[in-house]
Amino acid sequence: MKVVLITLTATFAIQLGYFLWKIAADSLPRIGEAGIGKIIRGFLFSWQWMLGLVATIVGWLFFIKATDLGDVSLVQPLMSIGDLFLVLLVVVFLHERLTKVEWIGLALTVVGAMCIASEAELIEPVSIDWFRLALFLVLITVCLFGLLLRTKHARRPEILLAISVGIGFGAGAVLTKLMTAYIALNGQELESMALLFNPILPFMVAANVAGLALLQVAFQRGRAAVIIPVQLSVVNALAVVAGALVFLETISALRLSGIGFIVVGTFFLHRTGEANPVHKKSLP
Repeated sequence: MKVVLITLTATFAIQLGYFLWKIAADSLPRIGEAGIGKIIRGFLFSWQWMLGLVATIVGWLFFIKATDLGDVSLVQPLMSIGDLFLVLLVVVFLHERLTKVEWIGLALTVVGAMCIASEAELIEPVSIDWFRLALFLVLITVCLFGLLLRTKHARRPEILLAISVGIGFGAGAVLTKLMTAYIALNGQELESMALLFNPILPFMVAANVAGLALLQVAFQRGRAAVIIPVQLSVVNALAVVAGALVFLETISALRLSGIGFIVVGTFFLHRTGEANPVHKKSLP
Protein backbone atom coordinates (compact mmCIF):
# COMPACT_ATOMS: atom_id res chain seq x y z
CA MET A 1 0.00 0.00 0.00
CA LYS A 2 3.00 2.32 0.31
CA VAL A 3 3.12 2.81 -3.46
CA VAL A 4 -0.62 3.50 -3.55
CA LEU A 5 -0.56 6.05 -0.72
CA ILE A 6 2.38 7.98 -2.19
CA THR A 7 0.73 7.98 -5.63
CA LEU A 8 -2.57 9.21 -4.21
CA THR A 9 -0.78 12.04 -2.40
CA ALA A 10 0.95 12.97 -5.66
CA THR A 11 -2.22 13.00 -7.74
CA PHE A 12 -4.19 15.00 -5.15
CA ALA A 13 -1.56 17.74 -5.12
CA ILE A 14 -1.21 17.82 -8.91
CA GLN A 15 -4.95 17.89 -9.57
CA LEU A 16 -5.32 20.71 -7.05
CA GLY A 17 -2.67 22.59 -9.02
CA TYR A 18 -4.51 21.92 -12.30
CA PHE A 19 -7.74 23.21 -10.78
CA LEU A 20 -6.10 26.44 -9.66
CA TRP A 21 -4.48 26.87 -13.09
CA LYS A 22 -7.83 26.48 -14.83
CA ILE A 23 -9.37 29.10 -12.53
CA ALA A 24 -6.53 31.52 -13.34
CA ALA A 25 -6.38 30.77 -17.09
CA ASP A 26 -8.93 33.35 -18.28
CA SER A 27 -7.25 36.22 -16.40
CA LEU A 28 -3.72 35.46 -17.68
CA PRO A 29 -2.09 36.89 -20.83
CA ARG A 30 -2.66 34.58 -23.77
CA ILE A 31 0.44 32.58 -24.65
CA GLY A 32 1.44 33.15 -28.27
CA GLU A 33 -0.34 36.51 -28.46
CA ALA A 34 1.00 38.69 -25.63
CA GLY A 35 4.67 39.69 -25.27
CA ILE A 36 7.05 37.48 -23.28
CA GLY A 37 7.51 40.08 -20.53
CA LYS A 38 3.77 40.54 -20.09
CA ILE A 39 3.23 36.77 -19.98
CA ILE A 40 5.92 36.23 -17.33
CA ARG A 41 4.61 39.09 -15.16
CA GLY A 42 1.04 37.89 -15.55
CA PHE A 43 1.87 34.38 -14.36
CA LEU A 44 4.22 35.44 -11.56
CA PHE A 45 1.72 37.94 -10.09
CA SER A 46 -1.25 35.58 -10.24
CA TRP A 47 -1.54 34.11 -6.74
CA GLN A 48 -3.85 31.37 -8.01
CA TRP A 49 -1.38 30.27 -10.67
CA MET A 50 1.58 30.43 -8.28
CA LEU A 51 -0.28 28.43 -5.62
CA GLY A 52 -1.14 25.90 -8.31
CA LEU A 53 2.54 25.72 -9.25
CA VAL A 54 3.53 25.00 -5.63
CA ALA A 55 0.90 22.25 -5.38
CA THR A 56 2.05 20.74 -8.68
CA ILE A 57 5.73 20.72 -7.65
CA VAL A 58 4.86 18.99 -4.37
CA GLY A 59 2.85 16.41 -6.29
CA TRP A 60 5.69 15.94 -8.77
CA LEU A 61 8.13 15.16 -5.95
CA PHE A 62 5.78 12.51 -4.58
CA PHE A 63 5.36 11.15 -8.11
CA ILE A 64 9.14 10.72 -8.43
CA LYS A 65 9.13 8.67 -5.23
CA ALA A 66 6.18 6.60 -6.43
CA THR A 67 7.93 5.72 -9.71
CA ASP A 68 11.02 4.78 -7.71
CA LEU A 69 8.98 2.25 -5.73
CA GLY A 70 6.52 0.94 -8.34
CA ASP A 71 6.00 0.22 -12.04
CA VAL A 72 5.32 3.29 -14.18
CA SER A 73 2.54 1.35 -15.94
CA LEU A 74 0.86 1.09 -12.53
CA VAL A 75 1.72 4.44 -10.94
CA GLN A 76 0.78 6.69 -13.87
CA PRO A 77 -2.73 5.26 -14.46
CA LEU A 78 -3.38 5.39 -10.72
CA MET A 79 -2.58 9.11 -10.90
CA SER A 80 -5.71 9.53 -13.03
CA ILE A 81 -8.02 9.10 -10.06
CA GLY A 82 -7.06 12.62 -8.99
CA ASP A 83 -10.30 13.55 -10.77
CA LEU A 84 -12.14 11.65 -8.08
CA PHE A 85 -10.63 13.91 -5.41
CA LEU A 86 -11.88 17.00 -7.20
CA VAL A 87 -15.38 15.58 -7.50
CA LEU A 88 -15.49 14.68 -3.82
CA LEU A 89 -14.30 18.17 -2.84
CA VAL A 90 -17.04 19.73 -4.94
CA VAL A 91 -19.72 17.48 -3.47
CA VAL A 92 -18.62 17.79 0.16
CA PHE A 93 -17.63 21.46 0.37
CA LEU A 94 -19.69 23.11 -2.38
CA HIS A 95 -22.74 20.84 -1.97
CA GLU A 96 -23.05 20.25 -5.70
CA ARG A 97 -24.97 17.33 -7.15
CA LEU A 98 -23.68 14.87 -9.72
CA THR A 99 -25.55 13.72 -12.79
CA LYS A 100 -26.23 10.01 -13.35
CA VAL A 101 -23.48 9.89 -15.96
CA GLU A 102 -21.01 11.42 -13.52
CA TRP A 103 -21.94 8.91 -10.81
CA ILE A 104 -21.25 6.12 -13.32
CA GLY A 105 -17.89 7.71 -14.11
CA LEU A 106 -17.11 7.97 -10.40
CA ALA A 107 -17.93 4.29 -9.84
CA LEU A 108 -15.85 3.14 -12.83
CA THR A 109 -12.90 5.21 -11.65
CA VAL A 110 -13.07 3.64 -8.19
CA VAL A 111 -13.28 0.13 -9.66
CA GLY A 112 -10.29 0.84 -11.92
CA ALA A 113 -8.27 2.20 -9.02
CA MET A 114 -9.05 -0.89 -6.94
CA CYS A 115 -7.93 -3.18 -9.78
CA ILE A 116 -4.63 -1.35 -10.17
CA ALA A 117 -4.04 -0.94 -6.42
CA SER A 118 -4.43 -4.67 -5.93
CA GLU A 119 -1.25 -5.15 -7.99
CA ALA A 120 0.78 -2.43 -6.31
CA GLU A 121 3.99 -3.71 -4.81
CA LEU A 122 7.52 -2.53 -4.15
CA ILE A 123 9.88 -3.50 -6.96
CA GLU A 124 13.57 -4.08 -7.35
CA PRO A 125 15.70 -2.07 -9.82
CA VAL A 126 14.38 -2.69 -13.33
CA SER A 127 16.00 -3.35 -16.66
CA ILE A 128 16.18 -0.67 -19.34
CA ASP A 129 16.10 -1.34 -23.07
CA TRP A 130 17.98 1.74 -24.26
CA PHE A 131 17.36 1.17 -27.98
CA ARG A 132 13.61 0.89 -27.49
CA LEU A 133 13.73 3.93 -25.22
CA ALA A 134 15.44 6.03 -27.90
CA LEU A 135 12.99 4.82 -30.55
CA PHE A 136 10.03 5.53 -28.26
CA LEU A 137 11.19 9.10 -27.51
CA VAL A 138 11.93 9.88 -31.16
CA LEU A 139 8.50 8.66 -32.28
CA ILE A 140 6.53 10.63 -29.68
CA THR A 141 8.63 13.76 -30.36
CA VAL A 142 7.86 13.53 -34.08
CA CYS A 143 4.16 13.04 -33.25
CA LEU A 144 4.23 16.07 -30.93
CA PHE A 145 5.67 18.43 -33.55
CA GLY A 146 3.29 17.07 -36.17
CA LEU A 147 0.30 17.75 -33.93
CA LEU A 148 1.48 21.27 -33.11
CA LEU A 149 1.84 22.07 -36.82
CA ARG A 150 -1.69 20.84 -37.49
CA THR A 151 -3.05 22.80 -34.54
CA LYS A 152 -2.29 26.10 -36.27
CA HIS A 153 -4.77 25.29 -39.05
CA ALA A 154 -7.33 23.26 -37.10
CA ARG A 155 -10.86 24.64 -36.69
CA ARG A 156 -11.16 23.00 -33.25
CA PRO A 157 -7.64 22.69 -31.87
CA GLU A 158 -8.54 21.53 -28.33
CA ILE A 159 -8.30 17.80 -29.12
CA LEU A 160 -4.92 18.19 -30.82
CA LEU A 161 -3.71 20.38 -27.97
CA ALA A 162 -4.96 17.86 -25.40
CA ILE A 163 -3.07 15.04 -27.15
CA SER A 164 0.04 17.24 -27.27
CA VAL A 165 -0.27 17.91 -23.53
CA GLY A 166 -0.55 14.16 -22.96
CA ILE A 167 2.60 13.51 -25.00
CA GLY A 168 4.52 16.13 -23.03
CA PHE A 169 3.49 14.80 -19.64
CA GLY A 170 3.72 11.20 -20.86
CA ALA A 171 7.34 11.75 -21.89
CA GLY A 172 7.91 13.38 -18.49
CA ALA A 173 6.47 10.33 -16.71
CA VAL A 174 8.63 7.92 -18.71
CA LEU A 175 11.76 10.00 -18.13
CA THR A 176 10.93 10.21 -14.42
CA LYS A 177 10.83 6.42 -14.25
CA LEU A 178 14.05 6.28 -16.28
CA MET A 179 15.73 8.65 -13.84
CA THR A 180 14.74 6.64 -10.76
CA ALA A 181 15.65 3.37 -12.46
CA TYR A 182 19.04 4.78 -13.47
CA ILE A 183 19.73 5.80 -9.87
CA ALA A 184 18.70 2.38 -8.52
CA LEU A 185 20.68 0.40 -11.09
CA ASN A 186 23.79 2.39 -10.18
CA GLY A 187 23.39 1.50 -6.51
CA GLN A 188 22.50 5.04 -5.43
CA GLU A 189 19.71 6.41 -3.24
CA LEU A 190 16.94 8.62 -4.56
CA GLU A 191 17.08 10.84 -1.46
CA SER A 192 20.63 11.99 -2.19
CA MET A 193 22.62 14.30 -4.44
CA ALA A 194 22.33 11.59 -7.10
CA LEU A 195 18.92 13.05 -7.96
CA LEU A 196 20.21 16.57 -8.58
CA PHE A 197 23.22 15.43 -10.61
CA ASN A 198 21.34 12.78 -12.58
CA PRO A 199 22.03 13.23 -16.35
CA ILE A 200 18.38 12.48 -17.13
CA LEU A 201 17.01 15.21 -14.85
CA PRO A 202 17.28 18.12 -17.38
CA PHE A 203 15.42 16.12 -20.05
CA MET A 204 12.72 15.10 -17.58
CA VAL A 205 12.26 18.71 -16.44
CA ALA A 206 12.16 19.91 -20.07
CA ALA A 207 9.43 17.39 -20.95
CA ASN A 208 7.29 18.41 -17.97
CA VAL A 209 7.82 22.12 -18.65
CA ALA A 210 6.73 21.52 -22.25
CA GLY A 211 3.63 19.72 -20.98
CA LEU A 212 2.96 22.57 -18.55
CA ALA A 213 3.26 25.23 -21.26
CA LEU A 214 1.01 23.27 -23.62
CA LEU A 215 -1.52 22.80 -20.80
CA GLN A 216 -1.73 26.57 -20.29
CA VAL A 217 -2.27 27.06 -24.03
CA ALA A 218 -4.90 24.31 -24.07
CA PHE A 219 -6.78 25.79 -21.09
CA GLN A 220 -6.88 29.17 -22.83
CA ARG A 221 -8.15 27.74 -26.12
CA GLY A 222 -10.31 24.80 -25.11
CA ARG A 223 -12.58 23.20 -22.55
CA ALA A 224 -11.16 21.50 -19.49
CA ALA A 225 -13.92 18.89 -19.84
CA VAL A 226 -12.26 17.78 -23.09
CA ILE A 227 -8.61 18.51 -22.36
CA ILE A 228 -8.28 16.69 -19.03
CA PRO A 229 -9.66 13.24 -19.98
CA VAL A 230 -7.93 13.21 -23.38
CA GLN A 231 -4.51 14.15 -22.04
CA LEU A 232 -4.85 11.66 -19.17
CA SER A 233 -5.70 8.87 -21.62
CA VAL A 234 -2.63 9.70 -23.72
CA VAL A 235 -0.34 9.82 -20.67
CA ASN A 236 -1.66 6.46 -19.45
CA ALA A 237 -1.24 4.86 -22.86
CA LEU A 238 2.35 6.08 -23.16
CA ALA A 239 3.15 4.87 -19.63
CA VAL A 240 1.82 1.39 -20.34
CA VAL A 241 3.64 1.11 -23.69
CA ALA A 242 6.92 2.35 -22.20
CA GLY A 243 6.51 0.15 -19.15
CA ALA A 244 6.22 -2.97 -21.30
CA LEU A 245 8.71 -2.11 -24.06
CA VAL A 246 11.37 -0.03 -22.29
CA PHE A 247 11.31 -1.18 -18.66
CA LEU A 248 10.17 -4.76 -19.39
CA GLU A 249 7.29 -4.54 -16.90
CA THR A 250 4.63 -7.24 -16.81
CA ILE A 251 1.28 -5.78 -17.87
CA SER A 252 -1.39 -8.14 -16.58
CA ALA A 253 -4.99 -8.36 -17.78
CA LEU A 254 -6.13 -7.02 -14.39
CA ARG A 255 -3.93 -3.94 -14.76
CA LEU A 256 -5.17 -3.30 -18.30
CA SER A 257 -8.76 -3.68 -17.10
CA GLY A 258 -8.15 -1.19 -14.30
CA ILE A 259 -6.67 1.31 -16.75
CA GLY A 260 -9.66 0.84 -19.04
CA PHE A 261 -12.12 1.49 -16.21
CA ILE A 262 -10.24 4.65 -15.22
CA VAL A 263 -10.11 6.01 -18.79
CA VAL A 264 -13.84 5.44 -19.36
CA GLY A 265 -14.70 6.74 -15.90
CA THR A 266 -12.65 9.89 -16.43
CA PHE A 267 -14.43 10.48 -19.73
CA PHE A 268 -17.84 10.20 -18.06
CA LEU A 269 -16.79 12.49 -15.20
CA HIS A 270 -15.89 15.25 -17.66
CA ARG A 271 -18.43 14.61 -20.41
CA THR A 272 -21.10 16.88 -18.92
CA GLY A 273 -18.87 19.07 -16.77
CA GLU A 274 -18.80 22.12 -19.06
CA ALA A 275 -22.45 21.89 -20.02
CA ASN A 276 -23.76 21.52 -16.49
CA PRO A 277 -24.41 24.99 -15.01
CA VAL A 278 -24.11 23.63 -11.48
CA HIS A 279 -20.38 23.03 -11.97
CA LYS A 280 -19.73 26.62 -12.93
CA LYS A 281 -20.54 27.74 -9.42
CA SER A 282 -17.36 26.07 -8.24
CA LEU A 283 -15.28 28.64 -10.11
CA PRO A 284 -15.01 32.00 -8.36
